[in-house]
Amino acid sequence: MKLVWASLTFIMVFVGFVSDVHSSVVSDTGAPLVRVRLKSLSSKVQISGLGLRFQNLTQNFRPVAIPQDALAEVRVLHKDGKKIWALRTNSKASEHLFTDKYLLIQGDNIRIGSQALPSRVLLSMNAGMVDVVGVMPLDEYVVGVLASEMPLAWPLETLKAQAIAARSYALAVINERKDKAYHLESSVLDQVFRHVVAEDRTSPLIQKAMQAVEETKGIKLWDPKSRVLKAFYHSDCGGKTTTSKNVWNYGVNTGIVVDSSCPTNPRGQWRLTLSKEDLKKRLRVTDFDSIEFVRNPQDQRVQSVRVAFNGSPEKVLSANDFRQSLGFQDLRSALFEMKKQGEEFLFQGRGFGHGVGLCQWGSRSLGQKGYTYKQILKHYYPLAKLQ
Repeated sequence: MKLVWASLTFIMVFVGFVSDVHSSVVSDTGAPLVRVRLKSLSSKVQISGLGLRFQNLTQNFRPVAIPQDALAEVRVLHKDGKKIWALRTNSKASEHLFTDKYLLIQGDNIRIGSQALPSRVLLSMNAGMVDVVGVMPLDEYVVGVLASEMPLAWPLETLKAQAIAARSYALAVINERKDKAYHLESSVLDQVFRHVVAEDRTSPLIQKAMQAVEETKGIKLWDPKSRVLKAFYHSDCGGKTTTSKNVWNYGVNTGIVVDSSCPTNPRGQWRLTLSKEDLKKRLRVTDFDSIEFVRNPQDQRVQSVRVAFNGSPEKVLSANDFRQSLGFQDLRSALFEMKKQGEEFLFQGRGFGHGVGLCQWGSRSLGQKGYTYKQILKHYYPLAKLQ
């Protein structure tokens, strides 16, 4: 009975989201619910789990329930000019049909292939694809981010600082995207997230992550205008942070700090060598005459890139778009110099990431020195408030 009541509470709240009646999505315990896009698949999804329940969100009828271990296939079916869900369980010939845009799945040990999913999953039709959206309380989500974004062997106070930054970022983005089927991506496009399965929650490192989240429960960063801060963070600032406006031309200035702790990163210095052909391929151009860099005078990071062509208008990219074209993992930051060596281009730089907000390697060093999470966050967000 408890499971049914929790399910109904969730459905009523989510219906509020769908009809734009309820702007703040919360669980039956009062904690915010986070919707995270875990993957996007073709029009057919194969799911396994125990005690699976499938139901529409907005139509009141008996859901399809499978109490035992089950294999299920959900596909998008075109019928009478509409798209509907067709559910087949345990390879049976008959299908159950659902007419909503969203299909809610609940159960235990839910998996798509080898990927473990939360106990509540929402399937959403999106431009010919099916978005698989995990639905969970905020702090459960933060544990999954912490386990993915930072080594859990690092100091506890560093983990606490990361947990607060992740929680603040999530809440700010939830507010921005409250009317969408999902709030957050589970990749570097937002925050890297993986669902922590029940059997892993007894491990010492996951227990440490859960401790960091629990001991900072409800604590958030606030920007100078008293809004929850969209708290950006990155791996290694290369010695000095920058502002979000310098990187994306928007956002709130929470201060720039010099950070001598970053050289502890063993991969803090990096090199990338590309042939001209490879560079043209990554930039998606047939040829170019020259590449020029415009730098921010404050921190000498590349701010924009001008690609010149013979007889054609130049192409101007932001440094972030240039990094994305070459590969974020390869061109690791905007703190770099480029030299042409024969037919090759050598990029040499330091740091990893956009450089805004908390520097993870720097926060590790501060945690090792005995800084508290409050001191770490004050260092990296000097103009923000913590409460």
